[in-house]
Amino acid sequence: MNLGRDREFQYLNELYAQQGSRLVVLYGQKHIGKTTLVMDFIKDKEHLYYLADEASQRQQQYLMARQFQNCGISVSPYPSYQELMDTFAKSCQTKKVLIIDEFDHLVKAGPDFMDAACTLLSSESEKQFLIILCCSSVSFVENQMVSRMGKAALSISAFIKMRDLEFSALSRAFPNYTPEEKIALYGILGGVPGLWRHFDPALTIKQNICNQILTSGSELYIEGESIVSSAVREGSVYYSILSALAGGMDKLGQIYEHTGFSRAKISVYIKNLMELEFAEKVFSLDTRGSQMQRKGIYKISNPFCNFWFRFLYPNRSMQESMSPEAFYDTYIKNYLEDYCRPCFSKICQGYMQQLIMSDDFPFEVDETGLFDGKEGYIDFLAMDEDQERSVCAFCCYDKPYMTYEFYENALRTIASAKVPRDLIYLFARDGFDEKICLEAKVKENITLLTIQDWLS
Repeated sequence: MNLGRDREFQYLNELYAQQGSRLVVLYGQKHIGKTTLVMDFIKDKEHLYYLADEASQRQQQYLMARQFQNCGISVSPYPSYQELMDTFAKSCQTKKVLIIDEFDHLVKAGPDFMDAACTLLSSESEKQFLIILCCSSVSFVENQMVSRMGKAALSISAFIKMRDLEFSALSRAFPNYTPEEKIALYGILGGVPGLWRHFDPALTIKQNICNQILTSGSELYIEGESIVSSAVREGSVYYSILSALAGGMDKLGQIYEHTGFSRAKISVYIKNLMELEFAEKVFSLDTRGSQMQRKGIYKISNPFCNFWFRFLYPNRSMQESMSPEAFYDTYIKNYLEDYCRPCFSKICQGYMQQLIMSDDFPFEVDETGLFDGKEGYIDFLAMDEDQERSVCAFCCYDKPYMTYEFYENALRTIASAKVPRDLIYLFARDGFDEKICLEAKVKENITLLTIQDWLS
């Protein structure tokens, strides 16, 4: 079974079990596990799989015909899409699954493929089909597909977006790693299982980074070089903006000062990066203390892209002239802990989301998010509809033990946000100083959690 994809697997089976034919769009970023999922799904089902590559329509039909022939289905060398669909229908003995991987290459060439697929779905034949259209271009599916398809889009029965796997899935995939190593790995590769497979669980984080990312010609090195350029034109502009974001320049003014591009140009290119899911704009929840918020800031949302532009892109000259081990010790080792801090916060946020969804949570939550204030940061904030009750969570990862000074700053941040102190969760790496522990014993609204408490 595909690790961490039980929900998607079950949903595909439910669609397959329904009466009648169905068309499903399954999409998500590259390496997220789409093909692995559908291959697991079709193991016990009659099926035909075709991976579409960039090609003219005639070449596409020729290649698809070859795949039909490879699967024992006789068809002419240059069939129309309608002929291909008719031949596929005749080949079915039971309900059959047709998977078209990277289907956007077919749709972009013209309407013929979708017209033929719709004709197949609407045929009055007793035979039934499940067509799964897979795509690695999230931007295409969410921003272009419907206009490209026209009325054919009405034939789509369901959309399944495959998102990053949760930290718990990575934890199961690397059972022998310490919690700190798992956090570092999640900060580097994110929840993308296709990237995890390049790391050997028997090796240390340093060894894996040196072997798989810092060694020229390794798969993840090549992936890093092309991660953005394969999706955009004008790479020089995007690379400059991403380098600024990775360096902590999260405001338009800062990016302007660094790149020299106009604010209008930066806004357009960041919007494109957001559509491609390389970047995001982070907003604080609107609290009664909204005047103390920082305005929305920009961040790189793709962990591997962030790692590449944080450590390799600005130091490529040294990376080429040093051994991987020497480069790691000089440019990564002493900065990895600081780099992992946002990842630790994200993992804590996931923990809190699960907590507030539990049946025994003391109040009904209306909205969740964070608070990025002028006087401090609340890693996770959840409030009821009237903002009369709240839960606040704070994460401390840059030091092994959370100090009472950190706790006092957290209280000041809560006050500046003007939210209640109903529940306060404090997350630390290894523990808390004695004064915080005493405070938690006296005040029942404070919960203390270390990595060992909830990540082991």
